[in-house]
Amino acid sequence: MSNVASRYWLLIALMSAFLPHVYRLPWWLNGVLCVMLLWRLPAIEQRLPVANVPVKVLLLLSGIAGLKVTYNTLFGPEAGVSFLIFCVAIKLIEIKDERDYYILLTLSFFVLATAFLFSQSVFITVYAALALWIITAAYVSFNQQISFKQNLKMAFVLLGQALPLMLILFVLFPRLPPLWTLKMTESSGRTGMSDNMSPGDLAKLSQSNELAFRVEFEDNKIPPKSQLYWRGLTLSSFDGETWRASTHPWLDDYALTAWSQQPLPRWTETNIQIKEKSQLKYKVISEPTDKTWLYALNVPFSNDKGIGLTRDFRLISSTPVFQRFTYNAIRFEAISLDANLPDWLRQDNTKLPLSGNPTARKMAKQWRAYYGSDLAYITAVLRWFTKSEFYYTLEPPPLGDNRVDEFLFKTRRGFCEHYASSFAFLLRAAGIPTRVVIGYQGGSLSPTGDSWQVRQMDAHAWVEVWLPEKGWIQLDPTGAVAPERIEKGMADMAQNQAVWGDSAFSVMKYGNYKLLGQLRNMADYVNYRWQRDVLGYDAGSQEEFLLRLLGDSQLWKRLALMFGSLVLIATILAAWIILKDRKKLHPADKMIIRLSLKLAKRGLSRREGEGVIDYLQRLQQQQPHWQAQALLMQESYSAVRYQELQPPTPEMRKMARLLRTWPRYQPQKIKEL
Repeated sequence: MSNVASRYWLLIALMSAFLPHVYRLPWWLNGVLCVMLLWRLPAIEQRLPVANVPVKVLLLLSGIAGLKVTYNTLFGPEAGVSFLIFCVAIKLIEIKDERDYYILLTLSFFVLATAFLFSQSVFITVYAALALWIITAAYVSFNQQISFKQNLKMAFVLLGQALPLMLILFVLFPRLPPLWTLKMTESSGRTGMSDNMSPGDLAKLSQSNELAFRVEFEDNKIPPKSQLYWRGLTLSSFDGETWRASTHPWLDDYALTAWSQQPLPRWTETNIQIKEKSQLKYKVISEPTDKTWLYALNVPFSNDKGIGLTRDFRLISSTPVFQRFTYNAIRFEAISLDANLPDWLRQDNTKLPLSGNPTARKMAKQWRAYYGSDLAYITAVLRWFTKSEFYYTLEPPPLGDNRVDEFLFKTRRGFCEHYASSFAFLLRAAGIPTRVVIGYQGGSLSPTGDSWQVRQMDAHAWVEVWLPEKGWIQLDPTGAVAPERIEKGMADMAQNQAVWGDSAFSVMKYGNYKLLGQLRNMADYVNYRWQRDVLGYDAGSQEEFLLRLLGDSQLWKRLALMFGSLVLIATILAAWIILKDRKKLHPADKMIIRLSLKLAKRGLSRREGEGVIDYLQRLQQQQPHWQAQALLMQESYSAVRYQELQPPTPEMRKMARLLRTWPRYQPQKIKEL
């Protein structure tokens, strides 16, 4: 059985493998892990009885039932990983011999690797490398009884020797889809954008500095910030409080969608007029959302398989985005969208609740009658927003039942969703087809200027209004109240403490934003480069790299490069090990090696496997006139090597003088020594 130190190493290794999963596991499973790890502490396990078979069977069945209740399934990444961790925890209580220890250490490698199913960030990679070091050190502790520091050192050397091989295989071996490309469950998403909008929702989201997505524009042609409206969802249904997506069957995501690489439906030809030469190409790297909708500039299209354009001009994915997702998109400049609005679509975008907000309804009817045309009425409402005392804030006051009335005529303090919602209500009350669009607006350049980053704080809401012969046009009432929000972006607005409100809690959140903003920007950029340059190194990237390196795609060249690199690395490692071992030679042994080389010309070199003492005694027998020198060398060598004398010592200096004078026979020098 392994010693106590090895048992502690095992527990440390298991904890390092479990740690990335702790926040994801159900609370009861975290409790099981703590109990099992404490149970196996050497100081505790001596006082507790070993679990018998009935107890272990009961624990196993209870764990399976708990997982079934928690996840409603025993399949899928999250349930599967939880089951693996539970099995490892149960295995802890039935350790009998070293074989069980090795099994647990091997399983800890698998548990650690499953962390990449849920996150592939550079930070989890760094942690995994440290945990891998610890688990390898635990393996070493079961094979060599050495100190804690020596365990870590040897594990570091072992992993360092494997690193070149890993790099060669990563760069040159044919790229296969990674394990984490399998579909995750819905709990893996992390974005805050919802599929509905109520006053205050986006204000809360905009207080987060987390990354939503990154954009790489072709040739770095970035439009002005005021034009960067990243369209996500259109909301057409309003119940007096919340805006939601339309329930009309023809606006369902999969009803009339124009999927890429498939024949386009007829409505794309009759209802979309664009300028063909106005293309702006870009690539989006989106964070997980657990949703199907994608973010793009209007009018969007994508040639990527599995991406489509919906009837309300949004990009969607055929499957939810459970992992970081990259897609290519094209923006076209619109001439008109739905120039001839279908009756069903008009009805869907003019509906209002039968009652509520009477003041806003009355104002809309009077103003519309006074101004005579839809365009004149819309202009008047926007002018009213600009000239009246409306305020843009992340901390709007709460609203009652008639939310639009209270906002427009009492509080007049709100975020973008307040202005978009009230503006859309005023237009619908005047009979003008209107819908709310939510997504993101603006963004900022990355620290190195090679990508555009859009954060949760850039969440925004605006409206689309239908006008005769013009179709759907984009209007943003927030720009009438706070034009600096649109022109400069939310990041600049957030630098103003007044935007955060006057409460003590708002002041604290503003201080946290100022303190952590730059650190988060740097961390996100590191993750972006990791995603692009390492995780993004797929079969296409490898093909491009090898073509640049070799000039063509001939298989024999690629095989020669890969195996040649492996042989070169193996040779370098072998040479390093040999030289390292030679450096570890004791200075006295180095003296004997030099003596053997010196006498090689006379046929008196040291034989393979011959001990030092045996070699010196053989010299005395074969060369009697060297007897005195060989005897002195033997005595000095024995004193240095077997009496634990640390060089330099008088004996080492004596050996050096003997080596210099050998093989010349100098009795006087011998007497002096």
